[in-house]
Amino acid sequence: MGWLVNKDYEIKKIKHLNIVLLSLRDIGRLLVTENDKQKLINGICGILVKKRGYYNAWIGLLDDDNNILMIAQSGFNSYFDEMQSKLENREFTRCIKKTLESEDVFFVANPVKECSECMFSKNYAGRASMAVRLTHEEKNYGFMVLSIPQELSQDKTEKSIVKEISDDIAFGLHRIDLEEKRKLSEKAEEESKIRFKTLIENSLNCISIIQNDKIVYKNSALRKLHRLSTNAFEPPDFDNIYADDKQRLKNYYNDLIANKIRHIDTDFRYYPKEGGKEESQLRWALISAQKIDYMGIESVITNVMDITDSKEVENLLRIQDKMTSLGRVTAGIAHEIRNPLSGIYIYLKALKQIYKNMGDIKNVLSIIDKVEHASNKIESIIKRVMDFSKPGKPQFIMANINQNVDEITKLTYVSLRKDGIKFIKKLDTALPDCWHEPHLIEQVVLNLITNAAEAMKEYDGKKIIELATYKKMDCIAISIKDSGPGIPLSRQSKIFDPFYTTKTNSSGIGLSICHRIITDHGGSLRFNSGTKEGARFVIELPLKREEI
Repeated sequence: MGWLVNKDYEIKKIKHLNIVLLSLRDIGRLLVTENDKQKLINGICGILVKKRGYYNAWIGLLDDDNNILMIAQSGFNSYFDEMQSKLENREFTRCIKKTLESEDVFFVANPVKECSECMFSKNYAGRASMAVRLTHEEKNYGFMVLSIPQELSQDKTEKSIVKEISDDIAFGLHRIDLEEKRKLSEKAEEESKIRFKTLIENSLNCISIIQNDKIVYKNSALRKLHRLSTNAFEPPDFDNIYADDKQRLKNYYNDLIANKIRHIDTDFRYYPKEGGKEESQLRWALISAQKIDYMGIESVITNVMDITDSKEVENLLRIQDKMTSLGRVTAGIAHEIRNPLSGIYIYLKALKQIYKNMGDIKNVLSIIDKVEHASNKIESIIKRVMDFSKPGKPQFIMANINQNVDEITKLTYVSLRKDGIKFIKKLDTALPDCWHEPHLIEQVVLNLITNAAEAMKEYDGKKIIELATYKKMDCIAISIKDSGPGIPLSRQSKIFDPFYTTKTNSSGIGLSICHRIITDHGGSLRFNSGTKEGARFVIELPLKREEI
């Protein structure tokens, strides 16, 4: 007889195990396929009641502040509506409160006695209940409450099954969250791509994306506007870049790829694709480039703009500024030419006298030599003015800068004296050679001297301009200091800005050009100014070519 009882128990146990396995399989399938949280918890409650054999089941999902987000139930009639209202008002039952305090399964063997305050307890005669928190990776998603046969309340295996189900539900909810985040991320990425494409395609500049030295994207919508610059910057050979600029651009690009620099901002000359490779075809472009992540690959985005027209305007203004500077020192030029001309006049008069008196031929030859010397001096002055005023390609040389500074100050000396300005020149005779373009340095010095003179035009105090050259660490310095009113603090931040001027009949580009010239030399142009001590500009040029 005992054998039959044991056999019935084993059969019952096997059937129970099969039910458990079937219900877990259905729950697992639902957790994998369902991406709607409400449908997921509705389905799980239905499986637990219909296939697992529980009397009823209800699941509540919570937010971070333990407010109810959604509720599902199975096995109840309409009287669950009252419980749902209580939950939405945060009136939690004893089992829910206990569950939220611990990750363990909370069970009640006799709800009628132990949970008398619960509106469901009167219907739980002969039943037990279990409640468990839905937790994954320390995030609490909510709770699950089950009404089960009383004999299962003390079954450790059943508690393990309930815990496993709750963990699976929490993981399923976590999976849905990840899926929603992924969809939101994909949507945001797609919207970003659309915005990016709209912005890039409608840009007035030529924009390219480079991967592994190959252009993988180039905007096309407005290419007609910038068709000349579409092939200006093409690594790794940069065939369309002017020879004098090619190596510099290559170095910048390689440094960007090697993370030695963060971005490229420079101008360069290039041959348009439809043009020839003659210097007359050259155009100017401005490039801005930096690294980006494009389609998951490290790339370089380049923004190229043709600035040929603005360069031509800048060049015209540069010439205008040169001519304006020369105009300010015309008195000095006239004085420089008048002296040798007067000498020539005197020598010719002497020749005439010798001819009349049939004088010594040696005296004639001597006078002719002097006339030739004076003529050469006039030619030298005219050449100096012409070289200074005409545009040309910079020719850097290694030479002593004192000679250039001395030459240009000769043109200004007479003009400054007529304006009542005392000019003091202190040139360091032990100055070493430095790498520079003589005419450009002359232009900068002349501009700074004439600016100082103009600043003191209406000044009532002492009028002094002091020019000095000296060696400073690894550079050559040129200092131009005046005793005028100085530069007001409100204007100091703008003085190097293009087209900024406080003078009438001025382009406002003089100091901007000076700053650019010195920067191109690899040096610096800075100033200090007080309200009573005038202004002092200091040019610093590197001694070695490698520093440029």
